[in-house]
Amino acid sequence: MQNTIASVIPPILVLVTACITRKLNPSLIAGLLSAAIIAANASPVGAITILLKRFTEKVLDIDTFYSFGFLIAIGSLICLVAHTGGVQALAQTIAPRLKRKSSAERYSFFLSMLLFIDDYLSNLTVGTVMRPLTDHVGIPRSKLAYLVHSLSGPLVIMVPISSWVAMITSNLHYAGVGQEAQSYVKIYANPFFVYLNAIPFIFYSIILIASIYFIIHYHISFGPMREHEHIAAKTGNLLGGKPEPVATLPVDHSIKGSLFDLIFPLASLIVSVIIGILYRGNCVLFGGTNTILQALQQNNNPFAVLFFASIISLVISFASAILRKRTTIAHIPLFIKDGFMLMVQAIIMITLASVLGAMLKDDLHTGQYLASTLLQCMNISLLPFAFFMVSLITAVMTGTSWGTIALMLPIAIPMLIATTALPIPLLPADIPLLYPVIGAIFSGAVCGDHVSPISETTIMAATSTTSYPLDHAYTQIFYALPAILCSGIAFLISGQIAHYSLLMNATISIGVGLALCMFLLVALHLWYKKHRPLN
Repeated sequence: MQNTIASVIPPILVLVTACITRKLNPSLIAGLLSAAIIAANASPVGAITILLKRFTEKVLDIDTFYSFGFLIAIGSLICLVAHTGGVQALAQTIAPRLKRKSSAERYSFFLSMLLFIDDYLSNLTVGTVMRPLTDHVGIPRSKLAYLVHSLSGPLVIMVPISSWVAMITSNLHYAGVGQEAQSYVKIYANPFFVYLNAIPFIFYSIILIASIYFIIHYHISFGPMREHEHIAAKTGNLLGGKPEPVATLPVDHSIKGSLFDLIFPLASLIVSVIIGILYRGNCVLFGGTNTILQALQQNNNPFAVLFFASIISLVISFASAILRKRTTIAHIPLFIKDGFMLMVQAIIMITLASVLGAMLKDDLHTGQYLASTLLQCMNISLLPFAFFMVSLITAVMTGTSWGTIALMLPIAIPMLIATTALPIPLLPADIPLLYPVIGAIFSGAVCGDHVSPISETTIMAATSTTSYPLDHAYTQIFYALPAILCSGIAFLISGQIAHYSLLMNATISIGVGLALCMFLLVALHLWYKKHRPLN
């Protein structure tokens, strides 16, 4: 179908329905049905055909097998760790040091910083490990989900040795950045080094991570999260007054385990992921021809790496637990079954959300419509701000940061080249706004994925912390808004001072954005304390 305003109806319907019903799956189904009807021009048969096609593609996609297999393997590993007492041992070791809630929040912050390899890994691991500890000191699950989620994608995208690197560099290459003497090369540069230079301009990630530490350190509290914290302190209910979700990992505190039961499975998983990334990238360390940096750029299937790494870690951890007589072979099927049951709701929600995202991208072309509509008649200096906002809206509506990046880079780079009136291929130095715009796209994509109630990472963060996905999305948006607003201001400034050096541009823009964000957080905390007292 042609790009029309109708293409934004399904994601808006999902968001509105979710706000009204407070249920995500029915809202996703409503979005899917409306998307199919619009894509088929109101033909019932056509709508059914499109739905069957998209679901079949999803089920038969090898990446789906890898990602769902990874989820089940991680769920089984989590159940094994709980059975052997690893989680309990960590709680018993750290609990005496958790004299304040902020101490537990800091542990969550720093554990997330350590698991920078992949956002899925960080979301699932940190939430599971920290939940007993934050429960112990009365931190609401929505607060833990916010901390876990905010330090996954926004952090991973800034780390040049993460699972995102190959995706980013390949999309830059497809958009026309390369060092080959080919007609499609529009900007003559190494895509990896273009990405490195764009990292200081990923303002949202920088401002958000700084704001999280600020919130923890100064006990900032406002919005719906404040109500959840009040309910937790007053009644002990950590879910905003709601009952415990069905998919909950039971933790038996009577089990006597050791930290080895936790550290060994996690270490084997992280090491397996790192080795897998380098091996698939044909790294010289494993008999290949690429350096470590080149191997990172060549790893174009992180889902396969995560799947096989999780299987290897699971097998090693099973073997270790059996040899140490922490479990028996007969228990292995039970762990796998429990791991599946722990993740089944997440798998269902992710399937619905990803199929909807595919329909918005391939059938309704929602992203192209938003880009063509919102970027028309734009002043050059406003391009960083404009691409931040368009990427943000697109990622919120489609629930995917990777898809948003893949869509926006091929739109942005030709636009930037057109502003120079120079013959191609150009050098990055010929385009002063290149890095601010790329950083804006990365920021908007990560931000939209972070706050979208239909994104996979939102669902995973809620699953690992055993909270409600919509409660998590609703409570965290208020904490993310100051970072969003101040990131937008930073991109406005960056566009105006594009003639400055990259270092000065990034420093000034980030400095202003950070200062404004901290001011807003304090102001909101004081305003809620004065005008919205809690009984």
